[in-house]
Amino acid sequence: MAIYPIPTTRVSNLYSTNRLTQQIQADQLALLRAQTQISTGRRIMSPSEDAPASLRAMTLQRLLERQDQTQTSLNDSILFLGEAENSINEVSSILNSIKAEALGVDSTLSSDQEIQAVMDQIDRALEQLVDMGNSQFRERYLFAGSRSQALPYDYQDGYVQYQGNEASLRSYVAAGTLYETNIPGTDVFGGISEQMLGNIDLDPHVSADTKVEDLNGGYGVSSGAVEIIHIDSTGKSTSTVVDLSNAATLGDIARYLEAGAPSNSDIQVEITGTGLQLTAPSGEFVMVSEVGEGRTARDVGIFTTSAQNTLVGSDITPRVTKTTPLSELLGTKASATVTSGGYDNDIIVRATQNGTNVDPSDALSDPLNGVTIQFVDGGTAGNETAVYDGSTATLTVSIDAGVSTASQVVAAINAESSGLFTAEIDYSDAEDHTTAGSGVVALTSTAVTSGGSGEVLDTTSGLLVTNGENSVEVDISSATTVEELLNILNQQELGLQVEINSSGTGINIRSRLSGADLSIGEVSGGTTATQLGVRTLSETSSLAEFNRGIGVLPDDVTTFQIELTTLGVPTSYPIDLDGATTVQDVIDIVNTQTGGAVTVQLVSHGNGIELVDNTGADSMTISGQPAELLGFFEDGDGSATSTTGTLATGDNHTLETESVFNTLIRLRDALEAKDFTAIGNEINQIDVDLDRINFARSDLGSRLQSLESLQNRQEDENIALQSALSDEIDVDLAEAISEFTSRQYALQASLQVSSSIMRMTLLDFL
Repeated sequence: MAIYPIPTTRVSNLYSTNRLTQQIQADQLALLRAQTQISTGRRIMSPSEDAPASLRAMTLQRLLERQDQTQTSLNDSILFLGEAENSINEVSSILNSIKAEALGVDSTLSSDQEIQAVMDQIDRALEQLVDMGNSQFRERYLFAGSRSQALPYDYQDGYVQYQGNEASLRSYVAAGTLYETNIPGTDVFGGISEQMLGNIDLDPHVSADTKVEDLNGGYGVSSGAVEIIHIDSTGKSTSTVVDLSNAATLGDIARYLEAGAPSNSDIQVEITGTGLQLTAPSGEFVMVSEVGEGRTARDVGIFTTSAQNTLVGSDITPRVTKTTPLSELLGTKASATVTSGGYDNDIIVRATQNGTNVDPSDALSDPLNGVTIQFVDGGTAGNETAVYDGSTATLTVSIDAGVSTASQVVAAINAESSGLFTAEIDYSDAEDHTTAGSGVVALTSTAVTSGGSGEVLDTTSGLLVTNGENSVEVDISSATTVEELLNILNQQELGLQVEINSSGTGINIRSRLSGADLSIGEVSGGTTATQLGVRTLSETSSLAEFNRGIGVLPDDVTTFQIELTTLGVPTSYPIDLDGATTVQDVIDIVNTQTGGAVTVQLVSHGNGIELVDNTGADSMTISGQPAELLGFFEDGDGSATSTTGTLATGDNHTLETESVFNTLIRLRDALEAKDFTAIGNEINQIDVDLDRINFARSDLGSRLQSLESLQNRQEDENIALQSALSDEIDVDLAEAISEFTSRQYALQASLQVSSSIMRMTLLDFL
């Protein structure tokens, strides 16, 4: 808008008109602004009106929007936890009622009608508890863990299966603060067994594809460099520093080390089943040290303080992961690197199975370690042949001397009829990946396999899984990785939860089926369950854990009798298990105290203990309380007799799921059998369930209290933020009304002056 100067001469009509128009427009604009402020309550309508205040206001508005979102999440969390708390309160009252009723019939004086009435009440309580466990709020199951859309508890055929998990849902209840907003059913009702199977280190071996982060049981390798020191035949030493921080796999580490070794040192780096091996030429030496205060060389397993011709690294066994091949478990494969002069012609030969021999249990079977790989002239280039001879421990390849290439030799070894060895090109010897394997193999080259250990996992036999009334022979022959094995064993029909253990050394198997006994055994003489460490009854099983914790030697009764009868003449062997704590102790004691006449072993199919008569007697009889508790005969039978030369037990070392459902199902069964000892045990177990529920209640109460406290703080913060935002953008109504009134008077005055001036004519100046 133009600014007109104040004239020192006579004022023209044009000037007066323009000044009055300008004043009226300014008053109208000010009046509109004041009117808008009063009607909207805002001091500024656009950021340009007050840029600093607008910037502060936008920051406050973002904080308030975030606060509103977290406040909504917080309120929802309080509602979900509150609903869960209400359900838990009802669970406690139901269990207390059942406990009181069970105590009333815990004696031989109770009538059948009284016992039946309690059993009926238990059945109703089971249905109520399952319904509570399946409680929903806002279409979300409260006790399913993080599987909030899955039905937590399934009650079928007299068993209750938990289908949720042990995780929790978490929500942002404040900026940067995640909070658990539900409680899994396992923490309240129970549902997954605490007892775990999986007592075997599956000992996976390393390969070029093993991730660095998985080495050393999952601790990985410190990022950094190592120093390689080479000492030649004259005693002269040279060194280089090799940076390993960018290595993603063990193969990367091996390549970096070989490529970064001192020039002309010809140090070879191989990956064995357990780690790395560095080899210097004959008469020369190598050692590896740390750089500064680093730990990389130690983590890779090649740190040494003395020079060696062949530096064999320490075991850097990786953790078991879902992608670990089953063929890489339980041992290592023998291997060797065949080197020829020049480039593009080195070959890695590796056994196709773990172990020192084809049959690890038979030292006389064909060897895998110590096999000499050698070449003989007489073959035709492109038609090389390989022959493995176990009797001489040789793998002989017929080649066309001076013509046959590494690729052709690899093809010949891979086509060898025994199938015990495979070969591949050593790409670390290649000048370029496009020429790898094109070099000619030297006729004089040779190598000897080593490093094979352990055994081969039996994937053909499978496992016999019995969970409750359901018994299934699980076929795992199609599984090639740990994840595929887990998927097979986690089938819903088995009622299991199978997972890699927290230390990454093996797998754990737990039961999801309340009211059932879980037994895992072998199939037809297989070894799968034993090798995986998941057989429920093994040589290491504790006698104290038999019969759901009753044990084998209660009341200090340690003796039982084995009687062999031949042509009517009995021979008795008193067996004293005093001091025995495991199944292996029972095996050793019986074998010793019968002088070998009777031996004990685990059954080859299913699970159990088997007595074997080695004398050819007509019959074998076993009696005594320890024999009964081992499972050779039922309570009340007194003894068991066999005329087949063997006598076997069932599996009395089963696993069970601790839960309110398991307790009530077991209590109902004990009442039906009038087993008053078992009734008393289950009544005591109700107290354990109540303790778990009370702890869950206190945990929920503590969480709710924390969330309510946080809710109050957020409300106070919200008020403070709203006040600060109001100070920045809201108008002072009293000031705005005063401004509006003054502008009205100013506009009225301007209009009056305009009216007076506009009526004047030339005659007014005469």
